[in-house]
Amino acid sequence: MTFCAVASWNNIMKNNIWWYRRLYLGNEAGKKKDILKKLESGMHPKLYLLVLPSNKANLLDILPQPVLSQAHYKKVSLYAVGAAWTKTEAMELAGQIVMEAYKATGTTDVAAYLGDDFLECPEFPEKNLYREWKP
Repeated sequence: MTFCAVASWNNIMKNNIWWYRRLYLGNEAGKKKDILKKLESGMHPKLYLLVLPSNKANLLDILPQPVLSQAHYKKVSLYAVGAAWTKTEAMELAGQIVMEAYKATGTTDVAAYLGDDFLECPEFPEKNLYREWKP
């Protein structure tokens, strides 16, 4: 496994999280260095990860970071598409992602829209945190 700041975050999740190449971040989640610091330094009850759905009934799953230390999550791979600092921000970000998928494809199938562009470590754009919506 390639070392990155996120990979050193809590050995529990070291091999279980795959990051969307262009990770969506909520406004409060901040800049690259802030989110990496938060992930590296352990559990944060206000940090939420948006991951591809665990079942077909969901569009996205919103998971508070402390939940990820439960035994179930040690055994499954998660595909993180976004990070937010509060539950409200996570819900707003999920809505933005779903709307983007709908505008681009005419469906709410977020997983199909995002594809399989996942990495061991997220890449953060310098200035633009969200992709431009195309009508």
